[in-house]
Amino acid sequence: MRDFIYFLEEHLGNVLYGWSTGHTGKKLPFQVAKYSDGPFLGTSTYTTIGLSDHLLKSTDGKEIRQELVIVSYTNFGDENIPGILQQVGMFLLKDHQALLRGDVVGPYGSLFKGSKLEALYASIPVYFPESFEIYDGGDVPIVMTWLIPIMASEVQFVRTDGWEAFENRLEEVDPDLVDYRRSSVLLEG
Repeated sequence: MRDFIYFLEEHLGNVLYGWSTGHTGKKLPFQVAKYSDGPFLGTSTYTTIGLSDHLLKSTDGKEIRQELVIVSYTNFGDENIPGILQQVGMFLLKDHQALLRGDVVGPYGSLFKGSKLEALYASIPVYFPESFEIYDGGDVPIVMTWLIPIMASEVQFVRTDGWEAFENRLEEVDPDLVDYRRSSVLLEG
């Protein structure tokens, strides 16, 4: 585990602090950590740590290890971010199912106060160096999965047009995916 923590801090800066209990005070089977750096100036990164102690199944039955990543602006504060990572992590452990690229969790209503973002889209962490995508220091590599907050209309687009079309749209529009007050990437109309 020490090597994995080094891997995280090498990419994300020092761990500032973390959470090991949920909102009820019950100890969780993994932790959430906040780091000093994000992928660019003025951002912070949060990850699960220890979710990868559990093997998760992908749709083809292959077992993978996984940790979750969220990025926000530092001045946004922690708000619901630790709780979101805890809830998604516990959701994955319930059935030991991995969250794969293009998967969507939600919508469940507004994730943040004053925000239209209601769901989470799973992707590769493209705001980081490619070396951050997979930690290959154990028996089974650990996949770093970026959870991108998205709107209900964007969820519908992913479900009807597919994740590749959604990611193509993200490339075309190039939205600020760290801005939790952002506009939709879809043409409203």
